Amino acid sequence: MVGGTMPSIAFGVLMGVVATATMDVLAKYSRKAGLTVGAKGRWVGRWYLGTVRGKFVHEDIRTAPEEAGEARAALIGHYAIGIVLAVVYVLGCSGLGLAPSSLAVALGYGLATCVFPCFLMFPAFGFGVFGRKGPPGSRLLWTSVLNHLYYGLGLWWVAVLLGLG
Repeated sequence: MVGGTMPSIAFGVLMGVVATATMDVLAKYSRKAGLTVGAKGRWVGRWYLGTVRGKFVHEDIRTAPEEAGEARAALIGHYAIGIVLAVVYVLGCSGLGLAPSSLAVALGYGLATCVFPCFLMFPAFGFGVFGRKGPPGSRLLWTSVLNHLYYGLGLWWVAVLLGLG
């Protein structure tokens, strides 16, 4: 695997940026193909900005007042979370003796990261667990599962390119 904590963190940061970008690009094409819909980025940014001011739970994020910088906050938060989760992935694989370049491990981890939108973000948006009370036709759960599998695919791809076996 990787020798030492600092190289692991550096690889994790790189993996997080690329895996999150992979998720974003593939999510865009999935939306264009009509496979997914999902939450609006501005809702995510609005939620991030609200949490900074102590407003964590919304009755319905769609009715919360718009805020300046929502798109920027969504992008920064999305990539920051992607980086942190990738660092955890690399360090976790190292600690558990797993290969980050294993497709099954990477996809499993990507799928496991669905816990955050399904049990934290969607309920905080006012959409309930798994997003079951979300906007009609939004397919929040399906979109989350597919997008997070894309994230796992990105983790795997970078781990293979970096030779992290």
